[in-house]
Amino acid sequence: MSWVTLLSTTLVPFASVVSTAAVAIWTKRIDARTKKEERNHALVLDYEKRAGDDKKAVLKSLISATLHLRRGAEQLAGAEVTEQDPSRRRAEAIRELYEFRGRLGLDDGIAELMIYAAEPVRDLTELVLDEWDRQFREHGYSLTQLDTCKKQLVQAAPPTNDDAIDGERKWTELKEEERSWLKKLGDESALDVDALVALCDRVLKAAHKDLRGGYGPET
Repeated sequence: MSWVTLLSTTLVPFASVVSTAAVAIWTKRIDARTKKEERNHALVLDYEKRAGDDKKAVLKSLISATLHLRRGAEQLAGAEVTEQDPSRRRAEAIRELYEFRGRLGLDDGIAELMIYAAEPVRDLTELVLDEWDRQFREHGYSLTQLDTCKKQLVQAAPPTNDDAIDGERKWTELKEEERSWLKKLGDESALDVDALVALCDRVLKAAHKDLRGGYGPET
């Protein structure tokens, strides 16, 4: 057997084995890389879904809180305008404004909104919160007293027992105190209620648009 024949019979099968092994290793690497990319893609999709769900939740909270605020501030349909109506309307608007932050989830909820909402929504919400700050600085004591009355009224539900004279008297006193603090708020505040209603409309329009994806991804 010549050395050429020996080499051909030895090296060709060896080269074939090496080539097959190299292809197998390369295939495994490609497969591993593909699986890693698929896992990363799945993680990205999962994150985007959770972020999308969180965004929907905070926008729905904003819409709900703004609707409460708007209903408290808007003029009652068909109501006769009297001298005391503007004061009463301001008082109701301030009371709902005071509840606005709580309905958003206080600082944590507001922080989430500022993370997920589109810039127009954030800017408009900031305007509402600025008004909240302004009213609380000017009427914080009255607002906290009114809030205390509200909590006590929830605890002291209207008595249903005819013999519960003391409970009825306590309920009546709390309601009168609540009316007194509301009147104080309405008389002392200079809140522009019509401007607040218009701001609520802008917030609602922007939030609905953002909820539908109308603003697109932000850079």
